[in-house]
Amino acid sequence: MVRKLIITAMLVLAWVSAGSAEIKEGLWEITTTSEMKGVPVQLPPSTLQQCITKKDLVPKSDLQGAGQDCRIKDEKVGSNTVSYVVECKDKDGNIIEISGKTNYRGNVFDGAATTTVKTKDQGTMQMTSTTLGRYIGPCAK
Repeated sequence: MVRKLIITAMLVLAWVSAGSAEIKEGLWEITTTSEMKGVPVQLPPSTLQQCITKKDLVPKSDLQGAGQDCRIKDEKVGSNTVSYVVECKDKDGNIIEISGKTNYRGNVFDGAATTTVKTKDQGTMQMTSTTLGRYIGPCAK
């Protein structure tokens, strides 16, 4: 159960890390590294690729298969940064809230986020994550 929530949180983090008016359109590779308090096992980095366009800066396709109902509660877009709070709920009533900030610099970006997982069975857990993104090229047609 906790593993599923961690994976969902990592997907959500990648999802929200992609949204900014300054981001270059095209295919991006996003790597997320996470650490959870109280968990002695180091979580492996997660890497995925997403096609980002100005019409769809926050792609939702990565979350559809995760069985989560996610929504952006707050989003502030600056000239080269985006701050956000995303909340997801699963069918069991567990809540994942991610708050973070991403900084964009041309063909790269970096960011940090705090994820709070509130479960009915195991209480509240917290995870910190960093993201690194790099532009790969145009999206496949």
